[in-house]
Amino acid sequence: EAVRWRASAEQLANDQINLVGDMLLSAGTLAYLGPFTSEYRFAMTDTWIKGCTELKIPVDPSFSLENCLGVPVTIREWQLMKLPADAFSTENGMLTTMGRRWPLMIDPQGQANRWVRNMFADGNLQVIKLSEKDFLRTLEMGIRYGAPVLLENIEETLDPSLEPLLLKQIFKRNGQNLIRLGDADVPYSDDFRFFMTTKLANPHYMPEICIKATIINFTVTNSGLEDQLLVDVIKSERPDLEEKNDQLVVSIADAKKTLADIEDQILQMLANASGNILDDEELINALAQSKVTSTAIGQRLTEAETTKAEIDEAREKYRVVATRGSIIYFVIANLALLDPMYQYSLQFYKEIFNQRLERSTKSDDLEERLKILIDDITWSMFINICRGLFEKDKMLYACLIGVMVDKAAGLISESEWRAFMVGPGVPGPELLAANPCPQGQEWLQGKPWEGLLQLKATLGGVFAEVHGHIKANAADWGAAYMSASPHTAALPGGFGEKLTSFQKLLLLRVMRTEKTVFGTRVFVGERLGERFTESPPFDLEAAYADSNKVTPLIFVLSSGADVMDYLVDLATKMGTRDTMRIISLGQGQGPIAERLMASGQMAGDWVCLQNCHLAVSWLGKLEAAIEAARNNANDIDDAYRLWLTSMPSPKFPVPVLQTGIKITNEPPRGLRANLKRTYLDIKEADYEGCGGAGPRAYKKLVFALAFFNALILERKKFGAVGWNIPYGWMNSDLKAGMTMIRMYAEENEVLPWSTLNVIIAEVVYGGRVTDKMDKRSISNILKPYFVADLLDDGYKFSASGKYYAPPEGSIAQTIEYITSLPAEDPPEVFGLDDNADITFQQKESQKLLDGIIVASGSGGGGGKKKKDDEGPSDDDIVRDIAEAFEARLREPFDTRTAHPDTFRTISSGAMNSLGVFLSQELIRFNGLIEVIAASLKMLQRAVQGFVVMSGPLEQMYNCFLLGRVPPAWENAGYPCLKPLPSWTEDFFGRLDFMGQWLTDGPRLSYWISGFFFPQGFMTAVKQTYSRDYAIAIDILTVGCEVMSFGPGEVHASQAPRDGVYVHGLYMEAARFDRERLVIEDSAPGKLFDEMPCIWLKPCKTEDYKPVDCYACPVYKTSIRAGTLSTTGHSTNFVVSLDVPRRESEDYYVRLGCAMLCMLDE
Repeated sequence: EAVRWRASAEQLANDQINLVGDMLLSAGTLAYLGPFTSEYRFAMTDTWIKGCTELKIPVDPSFSLENCLGVPVTIREWQLMKLPADAFSTENGMLTTMGRRWPLMIDPQGQANRWVRNMFADGNLQVIKLSEKDFLRTLEMGIRYGAPVLLENIEETLDPSLEPLLLKQIFKRNGQNLIRLGDADVPYSDDFRFFMTTKLANPHYMPEICIKATIINFTVTNSGLEDQLLVDVIKSERPDLEEKNDQLVVSIADAKKTLADIEDQILQMLANASGNILDDEELINALAQSKVTSTAIGQRLTEAETTKAEIDEAREKYRVVATRGSIIYFVIANLALLDPMYQYSLQFYKEIFNQRLERSTKSDDLEERLKILIDDITWSMFINICRGLFEKDKMLYACLIGVMVDKAAGLISESEWRAFMVGPGVPGPELLAANPCPQGQEWLQGKPWEGLLQLKATLGGVFAEVHGHIKANAADWGAAYMSASPHTAALPGGFGEKLTSFQKLLLLRVMRTEKTVFGTRVFVGERLGERFTESPPFDLEAAYADSNKVTPLIFVLSSGADVMDYLVDLATKMGTRDTMRIISLGQGQGPIAERLMASGQMAGDWVCLQNCHLAVSWLGKLEAAIEAARNNANDIDDAYRLWLTSMPSPKFPVPVLQTGIKITNEPPRGLRANLKRTYLDIKEADYEGCGGAGPRAYKKLVFALAFFNALILERKKFGAVGWNIPYGWMNSDLKAGMTMIRMYAEENEVLPWSTLNVIIAEVVYGGRVTDKMDKRSISNILKPYFVADLLDDGYKFSASGKYYAPPEGSIAQTIEYITSLPAEDPPEVFGLDDNADITFQQKESQKLLDGIIVASGSGGGGGKKKKDDEGPSDDDIVRDIAEAFEARLREPFDTRTAHPDTFRTISSGAMNSLGVFLSQELIRFNGLIEVIAASLKMLQRAVQGFVVMSGPLEQMYNCFLLGRVPPAWENAGYPCLKPLPSWTEDFFGRLDFMGQWLTDGPRLSYWISGFFFPQGFMTAVKQTYSRDYAIAIDILTVGCEVMSFGPGEVHASQAPRDGVYVHGLYMEAARFDRERLVIEDSAPGKLFDEMPCIWLKPCKTEDYKPVDCYACPVYKTSIRAGTLSTTGHSTNFVVSLDVPRRESEDYYVRLGCAMLCMLDE
């Protein structure tokens, strides 16, 4: 015992040495580290320890708040009250209970909220929200009687009436402690406790809130959740070890407390002893008992260490399961960035996770059991979450799971992942010059070759081998990548085996970007299994089976979706059709809905609240009603179910989304599915018995209208080639059209085709159309269907001959014909060419990549990579981009350096019109140059830590990482869809052109795409002609003649007397034949054709009579849409140019043929 006491004394002496340093770190942690993540806390603590060591302040080198101030028994009690068992959560628990200010917990997963509720479950905890009318009264009662109060769901601001409470402005009056709350002085009980939680994941609290409350970050981290899930796995798989560990913790704590009591008693007796202490029998007995207890504790500690070693060994064997669970959760959590309705709570996730631990197939073989668990959890999470995702996001979700699993396993590097998301970048001119594209390989030229070079330069390794092999065997690789299915083609040179699944996907993304969505499906199939490549079927019955009386079922609607038929069918099957109550929400319907829910809970009815997004102001009451139902579940009939339908809305209550079961059901895609749905909705009585033109003509008209309706809806998938603006035509438009054709068919024996064309195209459907070119398109698209030839059974809608109005028959016979139509719609039926499919695939692939960038949380913040990560840090990447851009950036343009002819004056003494236009453009460019220069300077200073990284600077930082143009530059610049590398080259190209015009004088050919405002250039050209010939400008127009030569082939002798040459335009959906000088069909696989020089020729409007020309619209960007101007045109629209054509004008209108000032790449 003497040996133990001496050892204890030595330990106390050592602890006393470190006491000051440890307490300093403890105080710093409690005061400052609450808002930060576990990684940052660890880094700060490490910095503080090094600082103490340098200042020679003794400190424990392995300091942690838990070891320094933690009480194991208390921590164990917290964990029994649902505080997660990982170290970060334990530290948060200590920050919550030991801080001197009231805690404000950042708690998006609700773990802190649940812990506080459990901790004071028997202590009359009062839960309030700032949105409640009587929250101050409830708070007052808690302060007065010493009850704990939890203020939840706070936003970024607090009610001013809370300030005295937060500052603890307690004062005494007549010997009683009081505090000011609102307008009253309230007696203050010392037993009062106050907690605040917010569900905001990344709130921005102003300094005045930060100094009044202890902000504590309870946001779960990847490693933290892994540890939490590991505890759950061990509890399920090895409960014996967990129970033994719990018993040891309690028994050791009890024994230590007993030993401490005995030691206190011994010290008390020694202090009060007189005479020979060996004669004090009571003291001798106490020492003997101390020895026995300490020996027992030693044995228990040894046993505990053995048990801990066993548990740790077992835990590590099961860690792969927890790792997979943690990866999937964070993929799911980030889905909310894609759509506000994709909200899933950690509690919901853990329930499914633990359910799968219980229900998955058992096995005595550990390796087999681990594989079963991983596969079962991954698949269950996939089908459960897919149920509430839109179709467009299901493959994205599967892809992210596969990628994050492979990243965690080290199969995908961060550099490869970044190259896939944002593209490999643009190689420098030196690299391109040193590595020319192989001759005769047109498929490889341009973006594919540049991307391949950049992959070699940035990633090296196997991509350097690929580059070398392609260079030497370009024809073999061309056969693979230019095949119809490059995503499944065998790669030459054995690279199918050398490359990982993701590396093959990355290579496909570079070589055939439009096939990325198909390659992603192949990647998912290889990494997760083929079943993950198919969307789980719509199963409303399964969703119902997973629900209960307090879990709402939420239909997330999309345009054109109707779920009520499915719900009514289910209610009929379950025998609840007669007791189902349905109400459509809107103004004044809230109280009725509340009464329906209350009565339904008592009677066990099904209650369906439709269109929740139309009752935003009432949704708070809906949330309160659902929460009240959860808290009073015993009073609710087990048969009760609450069904909600809503379009996606950011105003929908997050807690309802997180606790509810979400279900999506989208209308089927494709002409066949659209037509079938239309005919299933037609009533037999409305279809038969039409007089006037007769039933045969009427039925033909009905089919033509249904076909046209389906066609214009499906045409939207082709993007701007289909429609400049994707209009939201609805079933009501189709019904209105049906009404009109029935009326005309009954009133006329001979159908008025021209009238029908106008009524349907310009009134019924055209009423929604705002863009002038779209109005032209819709009229042209309708023409082939509403013609007299329609009544001829041999009349076909397209060249394939598969689409036509079937002979007169019943609805069932027409549906039978519709079912025989192709499942995939060929572009020709839309009046488009085969390249439209490539456009569609590009659009889908880009949507996938954009969604991945958003949902992966990329660019969510700055920071540096850890030392063990390969490649440059994020800061290094941003700094390099900023420095390279700054080095090329010129000073603002100075008009004093202008060539004499640039701003020459005309006979009237005014500056020439093109000079005026140039001066206006230079002002705009100078403004952009100044914005870029200032922002680059500030960003570099922020990266170096000299200035605060403000919101706009952080946004710019993230844009640089993602290869996007910063919003501040876009706002000061011109419309452009290019990624940052291409935008950079385009920007400096513009500066060069403007500089040459300024210093060298007027150009032989003008780069019309290089201007901020090309419409102004067209006006300047007209104005020049107007002044030269003294003709009023308002009677002039600009004609054009497309030349056979490009801008580099123009000589001074060819400069036109009137008008100007322009270049830089690209034709989409067709091409210009430079030999025949007419528009021709696009070459296969070539989406854009660079136009030769175009001569803009001003002339009088009355004299301009173009013959056999197509009025080809010119747009600034490929989106074509913009803000509607007073002219009826989009602000994206520049002008219409009349280009000689070979086919009819209608043919090119249906093709969606247009010219663009710039491409997206």
